[in-house]
Amino acid sequence: MAYISYSETGDNPLTKLLGHNPELLKSWMALLDSFYQSCCLDRELQEEVRRAVAYQIGCAYCMSHGCPTSLIEDVKTKIAVDFAKKVVQTQKKITKADIELLKPHFSEKEISELSAFIPNVIQKLGFGLRQSLAVQRS
Repeated sequence: MAYISYSETGDNPLTKLLGHNPELLKSWMALLDSFYQSCCLDRELQEEVRRAVAYQIGCAYCMSHGCPTSLIEDVKTKIAVDFAKKVVQTQKKITKADIELLKPHFSEKEISELSAFIPNVIQKLGFGLRQSLAVQRS
């Protein structure tokens, strides 16, 4: 249940909430389009990560789009899903060792994209918004 009313804009609970701010909704949709249309990650891997994260964070809307696969056979997908689960299950920062586990299977471009796709990865890598802005101002 939402604690604020839905706007008339949007076609699902999230977009109806973001619809109160049309510019934010427009930017959000552009970001999603970017992930799903111009990404370097395999679409099936991306979807498996999305499903796993949905069930880890308990997002009812996201869970309504499908359950995670019970047995993932593709090694690259399994590693991505395990990484995503670790990120959303813990408050700890991502370590160099966590990234090193990805490197044999993912290019740096793919790791960057995976990191942007999973909620809170950027903050847990130690590159929070405040730090990024401070670096840009220097």
